[in-house]
Amino acid sequence: MKLTKYLFFIFAVFFFQKKVHSQNSISFNFNDSTKNWHVEKGHVEILENGAHKGKAMKLYDNTSVFFEMNLQPASTYKVVAWLRTESGADNITLQVNHLGKNNISINSALATWTKTESYFNVSANQQKAYLEFDFGNSQGNTAAWIDEITITRISDYSEKKYTGIPPVPHREVKEEGGIQMQPDEKMQWMLDAKLGMFIHWGLYAGPAQGEWYMENKGIAIDDYRKLAYPESGDQYFDAKDFDAKKWVSLAKKVGMRYMNMVTEHHDGYALFNSHYVNAFTSKQTHNRDFVKEYVEACRNAGLKVGIYKTLINWRYPGYYDITGTDCKPNKFGYTTQAWHKENARMMKEELYCQVKELMTNYGKLDQLFWDGGWLGQQGSDADASYFWEPGKYLSNTNQWPVRDCFQDKEDATGKPLGLMGIVRKYQPDILVNPRSGWIGDYTCEEGSGPVKGDVRSGVVEKCISIAPGWGYTKQMENPQRIMPLANLKKIFADCIVRNMCLLINVGPNKHGDIPSLVEQRLLELGSWVNENAAAIYGTRGGPLNPVDDQYGYCYKGNTIYIYLLGSYTNPNFVLPPVNKGMKIIKAYNVSTGEYINSKQHAQEITLKNIKAQKGDIQVIAVELNKNIE
Repeated sequence: MKLTKYLFFIFAVFFFQKKVHSQNSISFNFNDSTKNWHVEKGHVEILENGAHKGKAMKLYDNTSVFFEMNLQPASTYKVVAWLRTESGADNITLQVNHLGKNNISINSALATWTKTESYFNVSANQQKAYLEFDFGNSQGNTAAWIDEITITRISDYSEKKYTGIPPVPHREVKEEGGIQMQPDEKMQWMLDAKLGMFIHWGLYAGPAQGEWYMENKGIAIDDYRKLAYPESGDQYFDAKDFDAKKWVSLAKKVGMRYMNMVTEHHDGYALFNSHYVNAFTSKQTHNRDFVKEYVEACRNAGLKVGIYKTLINWRYPGYYDITGTDCKPNKFGYTTQAWHKENARMMKEELYCQVKELMTNYGKLDQLFWDGGWLGQQGSDADASYFWEPGKYLSNTNQWPVRDCFQDKEDATGKPLGLMGIVRKYQPDILVNPRSGWIGDYTCEEGSGPVKGDVRSGVVEKCISIAPGWGYTKQMENPQRIMPLANLKKIFADCIVRNMCLLINVGPNKHGDIPSLVEQRLLELGSWVNENAAAIYGTRGGPLNPVDDQYGYCYKGNTIYIYLLGSYTNPNFVLPPVNKGMKIIKAYNVSTGEYINSKQHAQEITLKNIKAQKGDIQVIAVELNKNIE
């Protein structure tokens, strides 16, 4: 009998240890026949060809796949996954779900295998969660890959307890490469504006296969140039209807407070006048400076002016072989050549010339969206910073020097300036993202995947396209491929309650017209935005963290705005405790003005009969006798 109990005890200890181990470290790969995943929609394949290690999962367009995880409560975990996309333009989204306010969502679009990682918390009453990968809203002919997934417990976690409203988090201002992030007072306009228009327009609008057309199809440089001239026939980028005032008018109707236009994408076609010897520009091909027309239209309408500038340029074979000794895989047929190193240097030099032109020729600019900081479409922006030199100064020992005639120098010291040195010299107030390899004033979350998790620290911009692709595609004329209004409203609401901005992309066609279906959907969003304007502009996300799909908060002055996010259907709502001395003045529906009954007991406020409906986003204002600070 004693032996039996002893053996049972040993078995129990072994089983418990095994169970705890599985909670502390979980891994998923695709090298055996174990199917520990579930396809919610779409189609996947397990393939060895193209995998990161062994076999990998290939996700086709409009696919969602789930992995169940049994986690240890009161813990912080790190999730790591290797991801890649076939196009380099479409996004795959990694989510951790079923943890309420602890859910997370991150995106990746790189065309090479990229290690993607993040952290998430598990509360004391949570254990089961789902790891979800989503790939969709592409042009329908691309795919994404996932491999080598690990979830590792790294520490204990306990939630902070507050006796009232949590303190508003402060943004950390850092310095990197000799350039300091902009102070809080210069960031305010972006947080106040909340909503902007992104514009991807260029030669790629002619073939109507997206802004990565040149690279995806391996189009030779001379052949791609033809798109700027009538000889390309139906694919000719004629720009005959381009009128920036029309774009600006639409943005204002939607309620957008700022705009950001692609001045040059990775194809190297500049929509502005440039004097670099090898530049390829709209001034040469159309005798027009499209950027100048855009900037003037924005400024005349009172909108903040943003521009997008890529670092890379597919017109330079050296982009794939910066040392001339190791040509990276590419679709143009380039192989290792010693002259590629000088070619890469010229690509960098053109960038420096054009950055100064953009910073000096168009008056005050408010936002700069860098892109394409990686090299050979591998690694991260930071990995390539040794080549681009994105900080304050250039190094005099760099292997790819910018010639003296194209350098810009610091007035006080005569030192040659790096990319951000040039930007800050001529545009001291501009807000810049981190995709040059420099830390950035604000950060980006890209792609149409859901926005999850806590209120963001710092300033974060979510950028999405509401139709497949960023540059014009035929799918933008297909009503089945336009993001539903409910989804668009939900993404924007999720941004607002997390103190984020939303930049919504349009891809005008070769004539310069925004597709009518895209315009219609934006105007529909605009109706909702205008109805709820008081709960959008000038607000700050929080101070309480949201619960995914249920509710979230933002505030302004003495008013807390409660966003009901579509899954909350309870007729009553109880706010977390407010501060001592705070009293409710009134509560009402922001859109309709309808009064909402409320009851306060000590620091607890209860709203009654709020008429919440599934799938409907409502905004309720709760006015207090004191400001939220």
